[in-house]
Amino acid sequence: MYVRLKHALSMLALDAVRSPGRSGASDAVAWLSAFCDAAAAGGDPDAPFAVPTAAVAARAGPRGGRGRRGGPLGSGARGNSAARGGSGVRALQRILDAGLVEQRDTFLFLPAGLQPHFPYMNRQVHRLAEVLRRLAAVRPLGGQAGALRRGAAFFDGGLFFECHEYFEGVWRSAPGADKAFYQGIILVAAGFYHYEKGNLHGARVKLASGIERLQRYLPAARGVRLDRWLARLAPWLAQIDTGRPAGVLSISEIPRIPLIR
Repeated sequence: MYVRLKHALSMLALDAVRSPGRSGASDAVAWLSAFCDAAAAGGDPDAPFAVPTAAVAARAGPRGGRGRRGGPLGSGARGNSAARGGSGVRALQRILDAGLVEQRDTFLFLPAGLQPHFPYMNRQVHRLAEVLRRLAAVRPLGGQAGALRRGAAFFDGGLFFECHEYFEGVWRSAPGADKAFYQGIILVAAGFYHYEKGNLHGARVKLASGIERLQRYLPAARGVRLDRWLARLAPWLAQIDTGRPAGVLSISEIPRIPLIR
């Protein structure tokens, strides 16, 4: 179930950055974030992951909270009180279809198989919401510069698996001279993904391989100050070599990708 959750969240993230405002993924993230907030706040001890749909709609805000009569927001006054419109219904339906939540009557539930992984889900959903907020606040860029900014936002925001998946797509369409560059970023992202999972061996192998590829492009390439980034990454190899336990990083700990503005 963890793998299913990881891929479902990644697909949501990629859609949200590739087609902002069109795919409905950003609204779905707002709903999922609101659900996680409500579930984390607690409630009925006999049903800790059961949240009223209307309460999630209210937390999701003016975009995510719009529903339509008789749709997934639920029939009757409780569902309709979330207001009217279509984006809330589509957002909710998206996370239902992805299997990230279930709905019975006027309540949303976390599927039983995902409940052991709620801390991961809660953390990653809020990381994603913050990444989308930051991307929405800057002028969108097209081409290579835009692709790099979006992928870097995933890494800087702690969405390492999503960064890996995003740059896989960029790598496939990149010219031959650029492929090792994108492979380097992919491997570094994979290294930090393994680090947060506590897999020090996997983290070291991926990180070292990524650094080796990126060194070919020093001091800067494709809009990244690689000399600065590799200087930030080097201490992580040394830390991994000490064998000290790994774990979840705070956002301030992440060695951000220094883009050339």
